[in-house]
Amino acid sequence: MRTLITIFLFSISNLLLSQAIPTEIKKTVGFIYAKDKFGKVKPQGTGFFVSVSDSINGQPRSAFYFVTAKHVLKQNKTFRDTILIRLNTKDSLSEYGRLELHPNGVNKNIFIHADKTVDIAVIPIGPDPTKFDYLTLPSTFLTNKKNFKDLNIREGSDVFFTGMFTPFIGDKRIYPIVRFGRVALLTEEKIPWDNEMTSLYLMETSSYGGNSGSPVFFYLGADRGNGGLFVGNPELKLAGIMKGYFGESSPIKIIETQKIPVSDRNLGIAAVVPSYFLEEILFGTELKNIRGF
Repeated sequence: MRTLITIFLFSISNLLLSQAIPTEIKKTVGFIYAKDKFGKVKPQGTGFFVSVSDSINGQPRSAFYFVTAKHVLKQNKTFRDTILIRLNTKDSLSEYGRLELHPNGVNKNIFIHADKTVDIAVIPIGPDPTKFDYLTLPSTFLTNKKNFKDLNIREGSDVFFTGMFTPFIGDKRIYPIVRFGRVALLTEEKIPWDNEMTSLYLMETSSYGGNSGSPVFFYLGADRGNGGLFVGNPELKLAGIMKGYFGESSPIKIIETQKIPVSDRNLGIAAVVPSYFLEEILFGTELKNIRGF
């Protein structure tokens, strides 16, 4: 009898964890491009939109931000002058928007963490919602260190991310791919990356060059309760920002015979920058002063 009960509970857990993701999540994503020295537009990575909301004197207020991995905006370790953000439009097409980058000065529009090893960049920007077909992820979806205990997040927890798939980016529209995996390592110690020690999650999944900057989500099902089975809909939380596949940073290259931009290596383990660093940027003094709440 115990064996049958165990199998039954295991089946329920698998059923809950295997539910399809909300398709709206893909609408939070935009693709990032930049011109090379010959003026050719090339894919660089992925970004996604986050909103911060509050109420001032009874009036709702919101601010919108485009988030990506810091290295996606750089060339030779310095920020690019300009990037292109490609989004789907309401008329079933897509469009490039040109964005000048200003890491310093009165026009500053790139905000990063005080810890320089944190690979996150935040840009205050909100495209016209009547023209572009996109959604923002509310900041309430971010996980912090306390969430880990409350949600019972641990190795084996289900995760997924959505972002650019370089072999098929889309011609008329962008088509973010969704890839699935599990948490492989959570540690309080920092992990080496490009000769620096930094705070990362590791997840077991395939990751390619264009995935950098993608939003990574915990998709928590029946196993999220402490000490028992939780019956209910899976809970979706932002785990962090995709840094790339673990062990090596390799730029997107072009396979000349097919003219398809791809990343040529994959080790099966991806690194994710924890979302609590994004929370610290969004609710830091600098951005709070700019938005006024």
